[in-house]
Amino acid sequence: MRNFFLIPCLIYAPGFAAAAGHYDALSYSVELSLTASELDDVSFGGDPDVERSVEEELELAFSIEYQAGDRLYFIFGGSLIDETEEVEPRGARESLSGFERGEMGIGYLFGENVESEIRAGRQEFVNLSHWWYWWDEDLDSISLNSRSGKYEFLVAVAEEQAREVSDMDRIDPELEDVRRVLANFDWEFADGQFLQLYYLDQEDGSSSQMAGDFVDEDRIDEEDTDLTWTGVSYLGWFEHDNLGEFEVELAWAHVGGRETVYEFDDPADGRAEVEEITRQRVSGDAYGVRVDWTPARFDDFTLFLAHARGSGDDPDKDDGVDDSFRQTGLQGEADIFGELYQPELSNLIVDTVGIKFSFDDIDIELLHHDYRQDEAAGEMRDVAIEADTEGAGKSLGSEIDLILTFDVYDVEIELIAAEFEAGDAYGEFGGESSRYWQVELTYVF
Repeated sequence: MRNFFLIPCLIYAPGFAAAAGHYDALSYSVELSLTASELDDVSFGGDPDVERSVEEELELAFSIEYQAGDRLYFIFGGSLIDETEEVEPRGARESLSGFERGEMGIGYLFGENVESEIRAGRQEFVNLSHWWYWWDEDLDSISLNSRSGKYEFLVAVAEEQAREVSDMDRIDPELEDVRRVLANFDWEFADGQFLQLYYLDQEDGSSSQMAGDFVDEDRIDEEDTDLTWTGVSYLGWFEHDNLGEFEVELAWAHVGGRETVYEFDDPADGRAEVEEITRQRVSGDAYGVRVDWTPARFDDFTLFLAHARGSGDDPDKDDGVDDSFRQTGLQGEADIFGELYQPELSNLIVDTVGIKFSFDDIDIELLHHDYRQDEAAGEMRDVAIEADTEGAGKSLGSEIDLILTFDVYDVEIELIAAEFEAGDAYGEFGGESSRYWQVELTYVF
């Protein structure tokens, strides 16, 4: 990997951290991580050029916050990254290196009875759920966050203002001219019981295309969407003297609006032609539930059961409305519903059962996912497998994940192994399997 630009940073980072620690108004964090992964039989042999995907990533992340008085503060954070992905045996190789923007900007605290904060810049938006991520993303935005007792309210306006990584030539075409309004209301109505209301309105102001137009490969944007998401989540923690601890998550969401979908041919000489344009209304729903149980007499063990469904569209119903749910695109980690298959919750039903053991600073998780289509369809939205479904059966297949996390000499190590076996929705590839592994090392200075 082209990691030479990180060497000076690795040398000076501990010294900078030590110097920064002398200033009460200045706080910092520095973290180094190395990740390597491999996905095999990604097309089940259907595409001889796409059999294996190998990825490597080296990242040095840092964050510096300066408190200028009681109310005003500044934050500057980001990462120096070096990423490579190679698809074999085709030999196609993509690389990305440079400075990746993190949280940065200015914040101001005000209010006494109602504690409030206004922030401008790039900031992270997260929610509490482990099973259902509304958002977990850094966005260029202006936000207002207010807290009073057991209530918290957030409203923000966000739009990408610059390249995410210095090595990029431009803002990601899928993010350019996309304006978002976010709102989140949290209410802790009882100890350990939270009700959350969510709202996201997205308006895509990017330029439209016409059939027959040619677009540069690096400027392809397959969807222009004006969509609104609304939803509600419940999170609760319970403790029983004899039974143990329970954690419950419930979520429901609706998405509606309009979208334009562009179909492109295979790029040639760096350009692709717009072959087909579909304009349609969108109306989809989704829900999810997860229950974690830690027995009273065995607190190193946790059993969790989970179920989620994202609606699909009936291909035989030609009413100009796509009933498929789709996530916000801000959900961050793509492995919520499976480390290998990594599906978006769209035309998908997923059932998960898992166990977790913790002992001697070692965490072991074993999970089984079962996937089905809500409506039989000839393709799935945003999954890792490079083979299309055939629209006959609904069983997409199943996956088993093994995740180990432990520390060695202050380095956190995470090992992941996963296998996916295709179901009858993949037709002739039913019964075929794909395998995945990942190693991640993290050191916090």
